[in-house]
Amino acid sequence: MTESGRSAIQWRAVGDVALAALGGALLTVLALLLFYQTVGLAMMAPPVVWHGTDLQLVSGQGEQTPTGLVIRQPGPQGLAVAQSAVRGVRATLYHRLSWQVEGLEPGRELRLIWATAADPQTTREKVLPWVGPDGGELDLSAEPDWRDRIVAIGLVVSGPLPQPLIVRHLELRSVPPTNGELLRWMIADWTAFEDWSQRSINYTAGAPLDALFPPVVIVALWVGFSSALYALYVRFAPPRQRVGGFLPYAALFLLGWLALDLRWQWDLGQRLEQTARGFAGQDETSRRLAALDGDLYRFLLEVRRRLPEEPARIFIVSNDPTGFWAGRTRYHLLPHNGYAGFSRIPQPGEARAGDYVLILSPLPDVGYDPGPQLLVGPNVEWPAEMLHVAASGALFRLRGD
Repeated sequence: MTESGRSAIQWRAVGDVALAALGGALLTVLALLLFYQTVGLAMMAPPVVWHGTDLQLVSGQGEQTPTGLVIRQPGPQGLAVAQSAVRGVRATLYHRLSWQVEGLEPGRELRLIWATAADPQTTREKVLPWVGPDGGELDLSAEPDWRDRIVAIGLVVSGPLPQPLIVRHLELRSVPPTNGELLRWMIADWTAFEDWSQRSINYTAGAPLDALFPPVVIVALWVGFSSALYALYVRFAPPRQRVGGFLPYAALFLLGWLALDLRWQWDLGQRLEQTARGFAGQDETSRRLAALDGDLYRFLLEVRRRLPEEPARIFIVSNDPTGFWAGRTRYHLLPHNGYAGFSRIPQPGEARAGDYVLILSPLPDVGYDPGPQLLVGPNVEWPAEMLHVAASGALFRLRGD
């Protein structure tokens, strides 16, 4: 075979691989759309359900029973609050809410509360329409604050309770999307920016946690479909037009690898620009204020000014005692002896006079009576002096009298 003939076959092979790659991309999109329009959505985005035993009573008196969460009395501030943490569900996907609460009188206000990953310290709420004991449903897609990722959810009733309430269940469900919505989510998952996290130094997710279209899966499907199409072409093409061996398949694999690597490099570039904007040329305090927990750090700077120079015992009380904010609070208050595993104010056997209690907002079942200077929580009252209060929380020093 002449040199020109060999070159023509090689260029033809490049074109054949390109056509196989294009056909593989089309098959990948069609396969994913068909998957999510049939059984895929139920598999990848199943309903998120909280029964009464899954909800925590953070304000009020009651108990968990096999039939549900029984609320008998509101908390010190007249609120009955049942809530639970959520592992970051996407609000645009999960916007069908259903609930069932028994014992609610006609016309009594029941509110849905939630927090988002973008602003977990802010509690958002919506008044739910009154329904009977059989429960109700509501579409939250038009709610302006129902966005980002939901990390906490709950129900609130204010005022006295003539009869106990029984919270049977709370549920979020996904709604079958259109093909247009699926295509937009596919693009969004591929172009999503993965921000810095506590494990970024060792791990990259490459997509949102609940992504319907992870880039690695898309590339794997594309390489598989493209390779299958090229193998069919080689099987039925005339012998003189075939380019056998593993080179075309290796080229398809390397193209997929390159696409993922380019996406990762773009992600790293975005992180670099973000880091430079927030931290370049700043001193230590300014860098901490620019960090993810900058507002918390600013609040704790004021708290530290009220603490003694010698290490003191501090009980850090929050509605998520093992979560990120309680842990960062303990870290920023070092070398003081911080105890972060509390969702309620300490009992008399756990603390003593001279200890400090730091309340992280929101914690609705804790109140302070400035007259007799009493820190009030479920089944406990502490004589205490309020040293500092802000939107992020409050600091108290316990007294022994």
